[in-house]
Order: sequence, then structure tokens, then C-alpha cells
Amino acid sequence: MPPALSFTERVLHRLHILPTPVMDAFGAVIFARALTVGLRRGMFESVARHPMAIEELSRNTGLGAGGVRLLADAFVAGGYVRCRKGMYSAGPEAKKWLVKDSPTYLGDLILYFDSLNSRLSGLDYSLEHGKPREPYYASFTDTDWETYVRAMANLARLLLPEVMRRIRIPESGGHVLDLGGSHALYARECCRTHADCSAVVMDFPPALRVAAATAGTGPEERIRLVSGDILTSPLPGDQDAVFLFNIVHGFDEEQNRSLIARAAGSLRSGGRLYILDQMTGTGERSLISAFMPLMVGLNLMNEIGGSAYSLADIRTWCAEAATFRVMPLRFPGVTLIEATDWR
Repeated sequence: MPPALSFTERVLHRLHILPTPVMDAFGAVIFARALTVGLRRGMFESVARHPMAIEELSRNTGLGAGGVRLLADAFVAGGYVRCRKGMYSAGPEAKKWLVKDSPTYLGDLILYFDSLNSRLSGLDYSLEHGKPREPYYASFTDTDWETYVRAMANLARLLLPEVMRRIRIPESGGHVLDLGGSHALYARECCRTHADCSAVVMDFPPALRVAAATAGTGPEERIRLVSGDILTSPLPGDQDAVFLFNIVHGFDEEQNRSLIARAAGSLRSGGRLYILDQMTGTGERSLISAFMPLMVGLNLMNEIGGSAYSLADIRTWCAEAATFRVMPLRFPGVTLIEATDWR
């Protein structure tokens, strides 16, 4: 988060005297890149092991003493690192989110955000035409795909416990279809926690190659990775649950209508469609909950021609569902929808 404002600064901000755009533009751009440098150079891992002086931190990261001091002091100001008597150590924010052995590690997601910078140079064009000159995946290398899938896995791990408490599938023998599921974490968790559950994950071939390479132990034999285009490829039927997680923001309205109809058509009687996304118009009063979906929308329009959609939009696309359950999650701006009893 940006450095906390002092009382005087809050007053100046309320009076529109503090030059907020300078902090939003200059500070955010520089600090975002600083975070990625810190991650790539192992700075947070270093100061999480034990407090260290600039000289040791310089050796560990391969950065010059002057440069690493600037970086470390920026992280102190940003609340990620602490400094006492010239010794730098990881703060709670860094330990939880930026150290690899933390179960809530988000470093891969932050590194993926850094990769957006080159494509954001085309934002003017995307906003004018409603889509980029070419979708993000057209120029992705194998390394880009790995960064992307690992980033989405970071986000999924953060949401997974709460999502799994909300979804309903048979305790045994259920069939789950995860459309655009790339990392396959949701499918794996369903199969791990439900005896005899089987799952199909459909996504682009490069994404599934990363998922296959990161497969662990457990119910892998009950998970099938299927390469395909979720908008056009045949979908398996008789599903107890279909997941559209962080997917609808990547398509236009017509595509989403078609996708939801196709997903509903693959459900058995009584099956449930689950849609998880960053939505607007959910009624939450949090400024972060309003801000984050719009940032996602701007990015997805630039990445693939998507947008930020409202809860009302998605309700309209699910008009054939008699039951429509809305479940806001604790992560700002993220909502889970359950649609069932399709007519």
C-alpha cells in the first residue's frame, strides 16, 4: 500500500492541495518496478532469513551498495522492510506475500504484473478500438506462459480456501469441468477433498503444459487436461459443476453469453455453474472493491479485448438459471456466483 499519510497530509489531500496524481503516477510506477527488482534479486528472501546490513544485502542481491540502500529504504517507506540500527529485516507484509516458502506467496503474480508494462504502451489503441492489435498470447514465449500460469496459481491459492467452502459438489463421484483453469489448482483441490471426484481442465496447450509440469502427488489420475478453445471446442456433458473463474473479464458480451450458455448446457440436471470474477456494481462500499475491478477491466481490454462487467451483466447472461446466488469474497472486488436450476 502507499505510505500512510500524516494528519497534515490527509487534510491537504481533502483540500485538494496535495498533488495526488504525482503519487498515483510517478510513485506507483517506480515502486511497482522496484518490487519486481527486489523479487528477482532475492532481497525479501535475504532479509527474511536474518537482519542484515547494506554490505551483506549488496552481496546477496548483486546490487551496488548505493542502489540496494535506495531500494531497501524504499521498501521501509512502503511498509515491507524494517530497519533498526542499520540492520534490515523483513516486515510482516513481506513475510506473508513476498517470501517463497509462505503459503500466501504472491511474488509470481507481481512479476507477471511487471510483464504488462510493455503491452500497456498500446492502451490508447485498445481503448479506442475495444481490443488490442493482437491478444497477449499471440506473442507469449514459453517463459511468458510459465510466468502467467504461476501468477494465476498465486492468486488461486489466495482464494482457494474460501472458494472451496462455498462451492457444492457431490461428496463422491462428482464431475467437475474447469474452463480456462490453466494451473488446475481448483480441480486438484476438488479431487483431493471429494472421494472419487473427477475433473476436466480445458485451456490453451501452452498453459496446460505448465500445469502438467507442476503436477504434484495426489489425485492427478482423476484430472484430465484437455487442450482447446473454451468458446468453440466440444465440452463434456453430465457435469455436476462448471467453473468459469477469472474468465468472463477476458471476453466481450456476446462471447460471454455464448460461453455461459455452453457451460450451462454441459451440466446435468441440478448441476451448478460457478462464476468467479472482479465485478462492478456489487453494492460494496469499499473504494478498493470499486477500484480493483476497473483496473482489471482496463488491463483485460488491453490484453485481449475484455472488460470489467457488472453483477447485473452476469445476472442477465444467466437469465435461464432459476437460482442465482451472489457470494462476495474477502479479496477486494472479487465475487463468486452460483447459478443453478437451468430452464
